[in-house]
Amino acid sequence: MTTLGTLTPHRLSMTLHAKLVFCTAIILIIACLLLGWLFIQQQVRSTAESSVQSGTLLAQHLAHMGRSSIVQGDIPRLNQLIQEILAVNPVAYVAVISPNGELQTGFGKGAWEGQFSQQATGQRQFSATILLLPQHRTGVTSEPLISAIDLNTGGPVLRPKLELTPGELMSLVGGAELPIFYDITVHVPPYALVPRWDPALQLTLEERLDGPEENMAHTPPAQTLVQIGLSTSRLQHGLRKLLWQAVMITLTTLAGGLCIAVFLARRMTIPLQGLTLAATKLAGGEAVPALDIRTRDEIGTLTGVFNNMATRLHARERELRELAHTLEDRVKARTEELAAANARLQEIDRRKSIFVSTASHELRTPLTSMKVHVANLRDGIDGAVSDEQRRSLARVEANLSRLQLLIDDLLDLSQIEMGQTAMHMKPVAVGTVIAKAVEDVYPMASERRVNVVITLASDLPEVSADPDKLHQITLNLLHNAVKFTRSDTRVDVSAAPLSDGTVQISVSDAGPGITLEDTEKIFQPFYRVRATGQKSKGAGLGLAIAKVLVELHHGRLWVETEPGYGSRFSFTLHSIQTRRPAPAQALPLISPYSHTVR
Repeated sequence: MTTLGTLTPHRLSMTLHAKLVFCTAIILIIACLLLGWLFIQQQVRSTAESSVQSGTLLAQHLAHMGRSSIVQGDIPRLNQLIQEILAVNPVAYVAVISPNGELQTGFGKGAWEGQFSQQATGQRQFSATILLLPQHRTGVTSEPLISAIDLNTGGPVLRPKLELTPGELMSLVGGAELPIFYDITVHVPPYALVPRWDPALQLTLEERLDGPEENMAHTPPAQTLVQIGLSTSRLQHGLRKLLWQAVMITLTTLAGGLCIAVFLARRMTIPLQGLTLAATKLAGGEAVPALDIRTRDEIGTLTGVFNNMATRLHARERELRELAHTLEDRVKARTEELAAANARLQEIDRRKSIFVSTASHELRTPLTSMKVHVANLRDGIDGAVSDEQRRSLARVEANLSRLQLLIDDLLDLSQIEMGQTAMHMKPVAVGTVIAKAVEDVYPMASERRVNVVITLASDLPEVSADPDKLHQITLNLLHNAVKFTRSDTRVDVSAAPLSDGTVQISVSDAGPGITLEDTEKIFQPFYRVRATGQKSKGAGLGLAIAKVLVELHHGRLWVETEPGYGSRFSFTLHSIQTRRPAPAQALPLISPYSHTVR
């Protein structure tokens, strides 16, 4: 039995203290990372929207202010306006794109200055315009077109979305500078807009300038674009500071949380360790003093319950010790009484067996003499008898036969109980023994109009048995089957080899069956089934003798039954290892029985 003193922790197991600290750390890390990620995403989105909004205002300002220069082709004035916008720190490039997709004018700063190239035709070309041109041909709209671009060594590459990926955020934490730019493209309005103050709305409204001075010929072509690129360098610098702040907050929160977790874990585990040590000593039989209750929580309650349990266990142990001092003497005295009673019972049983054996021997001789004289009287040897006298003598002779069978059964049972039964084991043909038993039960079966059907397997081997004892076993089972089966029915006797090297012999009847309660008692001496549906004679010794004889052969006898559907008694015997194959043949028919061989 495993006790607390023998329990050893598994090498991969964790203490409660470690589990509490580990779980708290995992929860804090997940919570800090989740909250930090949400906060950073919100800040990235807010900063990006702010930058895009600023770039949109610059692009719309250039589109409105440079509309007349674009219409009139005043490139110097347009370049002046572009240089003013390029002076703004986040602006990386400014370009004005004609409706046919060609660069009308534009300039860039830093790495973007080389993205404006001169073609063979004398026209300038901007690489970002070529990259974004399919998105610009969507019709005139007042909404700006916003895109994100990566400027690599091979040129600008369009990004799938404006937001930074987790990998890019990690690069920012490491101090890397990402070449990411926001491109804002707006359409030049087809008509001039003038500001007008609306006193009712308290707003400045931009209205279209209609009048004779506005000539439709001066209306700029549709889809003239103003394209402004914004650097995300300041955005990245702010995000880098924000990420480091988030990391420091996470580490600080984690460190503080772990300290609190360690403190709380120690508050819980130290009392539990004391309880464990005390419980180990208590399991080993040592005296355990009362533990101090330092807290008023569940652990304090558990400590109080443990102290109460230890006090009661010590009291019970003292009582058991006192009881053990007297129990040994009482057990010894009781054992001596039981041994004496057992010896008396064995002596009584031995004397009973001797009495039954002696009485059976003494009764057999006068009983045989009485049967001879009754037979002589019935046959008229000692003088003529009338028919009525002959019938009376026949009844006397039948009762004498029953008495002789009872005496023989008592004699056999007493010899078995006294261990005086000699077994003469030899190879025996099962079919011959079954046929002889069926022949002996023939008169009784004929009187009750019962057919006995024998079924033997064609490869039935010989068995190791005492021929006389095997005949007695089979005859007792057949006698019971014929006695309890219904008239005008059949009793089946079968024998077949089993896979475990034994031979099973079964006797089946069509009687009333046996209840489950009776199946546990029918193999006891002198026990008779009460509710058989008919009056039967016998002392209840046949099955008891058969069971003991089967066990002397190292076999097993059992019954399979169902009330109302008959019973089947089966027993097994060990077969001879060397089997001699024999051709299948039918046994001699004994009317009124049927015999079959499988």
